[in-house]
Amino acid sequence: MRIIKSAAKLITLIVFTAASLGACTSSQFLKVHYQLPAEAPALEGIMVNLSFKDMRRNKAILSKAAREDLSDFSETFTLVSGPAGAEGKLLGAYALEPLVQEIFSQRLQHSGVKVVEKKDSSVQLEIALKAFRLDLISRQWIFNMDYQLNLYKNAKLVATESISGNAERVKTLGSREADKVISELVTDMVNRLDVAAFLRQAG
Repeated sequence: MRIIKSAAKLITLIVFTAASLGACTSSQFLKVHYQLPAEAPALEGIMVNLSFKDMRRNKAILSKAAREDLSDFSETFTLVSGPAGAEGKLLGAYALEPLVQEIFSQRLQHSGVKVVEKKDSSVQLEIALKAFRLDLISRQWIFNMDYQLNLYKNAKLVATESISGNAERVKTLGSREADKVISELVTDMVNRLDVAAFLRQAG
């Protein structure tokens, strides 16, 4: 755990250093701006452990066409999070698995849920990612995301929910439409989750 956290801190430091020196090209990192939903009644006294399962058939984040356009992409994302309409706060740099976990952690904590280690809770929320892929077809960015949430209590599966979708944006010169199409769909799909209703199924 300490090694993972240290590596994440090192990646974040590299991002900030490269950006300040102007050595970071625009396509090395894809920016995900996750916008939190409107305030909801806080859930009190609920502790959940988050886990991740990669179920993607195709592990490549970019299609061949998208890779040709974003040839410097380092498989790393910068994550910004905050209320809708706000600039948000830069949380750091993440590979895909910790990125997805951090976004869901932000969503849960925004609802008042405490995200804890597995040993500290009998409730586990598994994020099973089935698709997370960016394509470029006829100057159109197309992003697809598909995931399933599995809710366990005392290691017993008590609820599942599947959410999938895709979004498109026209590629324009000198803009970050790839960032925008990912950010918009991720925000929409994560915020579709009714945290209170879903966790209620675990009692």
